[in-house]
Amino acid sequence: MDINFNNKLEVTIKNDKPVVLTDLTLSLLSVNQQFQRFLESETNQDYQPNTELYIREVRTGSIVIELVTLAMPIIPLVWEGGPLTEWINHAKSILDWLLAKTDKKPKDLAKIDYKQWNSILEPVAKDSASQLTFSVSDNGRVINQFFINSSEANEAQNRIRHELEKIDEPDDHVHKNKVMTWYQTKFDAESHTGDKAIIESITKRPLKVIFENNAVKEAMLKGDPRFSRPWHELAYLVDVEVQTINGVPKVYTVINYHKSETFDPTE
Repeated sequence: MDINFNNKLEVTIKNDKPVVLTDLTLSLLSVNQQFQRFLESETNQDYQPNTELYIREVRTGSIVIELVTLAMPIIPLVWEGGPLTEWINHAKSILDWLLAKTDKKPKDLAKIDYKQWNSILEPVAKDSASQLTFSVSDNGRVINQFFINSSEANEAQNRIRHELEKIDEPDDHVHKNKVMTWYQTKFDAESHTGDKAIIESITKRPLKVIFENNAVKEAMLKGDPRFSRPWHELAYLVDVEVQTINGVPKVYTVINYHKSETFDPTE
């Protein structure tokens, strides 16, 4: 494994009270999962980098965890500061929005994101004298860092609970009336492999597509006489079930498509 030890993420909890081990474990796991979800959502190619974070060092005093990641020389995105820097910018934008420091809501926030951020903040929210710090450095030079104290952690958790109450993502992972475009297909109604599509409101990555029944796919394959473009270049409004692994979307099951809502995405 080629690990980049120069570029590291330092997570520091300055605690007054002892931290519950399960809270700390879930907090660090959620940091890793949020990093994974960020990289996977930003990578639109079939190639997927290893998104695991690795503990480099645990220091005494306050709880200080140094996290490193694998070197990613062929990652499709070119990030000057590296993936950890890009993620910490993304993380800060989420917390700024949760704390009402900005009106711009980060895109693609799902129920799993809110739950993981609630876990990240939990050790600090429980201790009124504590503070959480995220800091990314490269060769010892701090590139970016931000802090959140216990009061802010509680405020962010309250916002999270509010957002979870009103979120429209159903527990059975069925999403209705979502715009889908084809990424690749075998152009065969009987094929169950090779079909991939993009539903940007769920994730920008192309995912494998299967159909609840062949009638739905055959209806799509017939095309639409209203348009001069071939069927695989059109956009469709679909009802889709999203199958996930560890909260990350992996497969779409198209349950239904609304033929009258089909449109040309270039217009």
